[in-house]
Amino acid sequence: MMAGSAAIHCDDLAPLTVLATLAAFIISVCFRQISRYQGRASRWFLFACLLLAAATLFTDFRFVRRYRTFCGELRQQMRQVHPPR
Repeated sequence: MMAGSAAIHCDDLAPLTVLATLAAFIISVCFRQISRYQGRASRWFLFACLLLAAATLFTDFRFVRRYRTFCGELRQQMRQVHPPR
């Protein structure tokens, strides 16, 4: 997608984005590693990574939900204008 382009390509929106998949993977790794590292600094670092991944997952969810709603409304309007034969 071009940097200056404001177009939304509804057919290109994936149901689960790569960003959400990576954030969920990082969350699972943090939960597995938190029992292994007993040091205070290590635990704070894992906790910070966990919070960052959770914030990323939440932001990605809001983005996808917002554009899914927009694309769903657009498809519904298109069906009303051009009903299937």
